[in-house]
Amino acid sequence: MRTPIILLGMLLVPLVLCGQTAPDTWWVEFTDKSGTPFSVDQPEAFLSQRAIQRRQAQGIAVDELDLPVDPAYIQSVLDLGNVQLHHRSKWFNAITVRTDDPSVVDAISQLPFVLNVRSTRSGEHTRVVDKFTALGALADRNFDYGDSFGQIAMMNGHLLHEVDAQGQGMLIGVLDSGFEGVDELEGFDALRARGGIIWVSDQVDHDDEVYQDHWHGRSVLSCMAAIVEGALVGTAPMADYVLVRTEDAATEYLVEEDNWVSGAELCDSIGVDILNTSLGYTTFDDSTQDHSYLDLDGATTRISIAAGIASRKGMIPVISAGNLGNAEWFHISTPADAVDVLAVGATGAEAQYAFFSSHGPSADGRVKPDVSAMGWGTAGMGPDGNLIEPINGTSFSAPLVAGLVACLWQLHPERNAQDIMDAVRRSATQYDAPDIELGYGIPDFLQADRYLALTTGTPEVDPTSPSVYPIPFQDGFSLTLPGSSPGSVMLELFDPAGRLVWSYSADVSSPNILVQDAGLSILAPSAYVLRMNGHTVRTVLKVQ
Repeated sequence: MRTPIILLGMLLVPLVLCGQTAPDTWWVEFTDKSGTPFSVDQPEAFLSQRAIQRRQAQGIAVDELDLPVDPAYIQSVLDLGNVQLHHRSKWFNAITVRTDDPSVVDAISQLPFVLNVRSTRSGEHTRVVDKFTALGALADRNFDYGDSFGQIAMMNGHLLHEVDAQGQGMLIGVLDSGFEGVDELEGFDALRARGGIIWVSDQVDHDDEVYQDHWHGRSVLSCMAAIVEGALVGTAPMADYVLVRTEDAATEYLVEEDNWVSGAELCDSIGVDILNTSLGYTTFDDSTQDHSYLDLDGATTRISIAAGIASRKGMIPVISAGNLGNAEWFHISTPADAVDVLAVGATGAEAQYAFFSSHGPSADGRVKPDVSAMGWGTAGMGPDGNLIEPINGTSFSAPLVAGLVACLWQLHPERNAQDIMDAVRRSATQYDAPDIELGYGIPDFLQADRYLALTTGTPEVDPTSPSVYPIPFQDGFSLTLPGSSPGSVMLELFDPAGRLVWSYSADVSSPNILVQDAGLSILAPSAYVLRMNGHTVRTVLKVQ
C-alpha cells in the first residue's frame, strides 16, 4: 500500500505569474528563519509522512534546513508591489521573484532581513534553437537497437529483475524539461494503469501541464519506466514516479537552477528516494551568469549545493555527467560535481568510452563521473515518442543507473543512501583505478547486492584517504593525512548552503594533525563540508 502524500497547502498551490512579456527574475536570500511559525518538533506541518519516515529510517534529524521560508518575509517582499513569487527555497532560505520594475529590486535589497539579491534571468532572450537537440545515431554501431537487454545486462540489472526487484515501493523523482505524451503513449500504459505517476509539477510555468511541454523528460523516463513488449523495458518498471519540469528548453538562464532547487525540495517533502537529473549547466544566454570549471567543486554552484543537501536528507541524486567531452568545455557540468551523488558518464554497447561524455575530475579533485553506463545507442523513446530507437547522451545513461539503484535499494531497505551509493561505486569495473572518462567504471548491480548482503552498515575505511575524528566535533578534531609531505594545508568548512564559515592554516609535520580553534565551538550543529588544499592533499570530507 502506498503511503499517502499529504503536505501543507502553501507548499503545493501553483504560483500565479502575470503578464505577457517575461519580466526579470531575481534570487532573494534572507538572513534567518528566526520568526518562522514552523518547528522542527512538528515536521508533519511541512513534510509528508513518507519524507519523515525516510529520515527516521536513516537516522537523519529534521533540522533548520527543513523549515519553510518565513512567510512574513515573503509577504514583505510581495507588499512592495509589482513583484510575483516564482519559487521558495527552504534549503537556501530564499525566494525567486519576477519583476520588471528596477526600483522594486532596489527596495527589496534594502529590507533589513534580505542578505543577497542576484539576477537569474533577464526578461529578453533570443535563443530559438532547442538546446536538447538529440545527438544523432551513429551508423557504424553494431547493436540491436530494438532490444534494451544489452544496456541492462551490461550492469547485471536483469538479474535483479529476475528476483522481482523491479523498483516496487521505491519513489523516483525525475527533474527535466517536460514529459510530452507520457499521459497517452502506449509505452507508459502499464505505468499509468497502476497509478505509478503519483505527482506532477511544473516549476517553470506553474501550470502543471508537464505532458505538453517537451520530449526530453519523456525519453529519460522511458529508460526507467517504459514497457514496450519485445522492444523496451525500463530499469525500474514497477517503481513510482514524481515528474517535475524544471528546465526551460528554449532558454538557458541561472533561474533554471532555482527551478531545480525548488523541484528537489518538493521531491524531498513528498518523500522521494531517488532523484534523476539528466540536466547540467555550464554557460548561459547571459554570459555574466556563466560558470567556470573552477566553480565545479561541489560547494559553489547553487544547484550542486542543493544536490548535496538532497543527499544528506537521505535521497540518492543520480545525475548525468554531461555531453561536452569532445567540446571546448570538456569537463562535467554542474550539478554532477556535487558531493555524495552518483554522476554518470556514458559508454557504448561494448563498454567503451563514449566520445561525447564529459570528463572529470571535479574542480577540487574528486573522482567524476562516479560511474558510467550505456548512453551511446541506448534503446529508448526518441524525440518522436512513437519510436523505440537509439538515443545518445549521458541524459540516458543516468536514468539506466537511477532505475537499478531503486531496484538495489528495494532489496536492502535497511541500508541508507550513502551505503547504497558506496556499494554501487565499489561494484564498478575500475574501482581500484578510476579515470577521468568512466570514473569508477560500469557498476555491477549483482555484485553491489552481494556486497550489501555481506557487510554491515559501516563501510570499510580506506587507509589512503584523509579522515577526521571525532564526528561530530566541538572545538577541535584530529585530521589524518596519509602520505602527506611537510608543509602547510588550508582547511575550510562550508555549511550546507555552501557558505564558507571557518578557515584555518595548519602546519603538516606528520600524517596526524590536531586542529583546535575557538571558531569551531561557535558553529551550529549541522553537516559541514571540509575542504583541504595543500601540497599533496586536495579532497573533500563531510563532517558534522
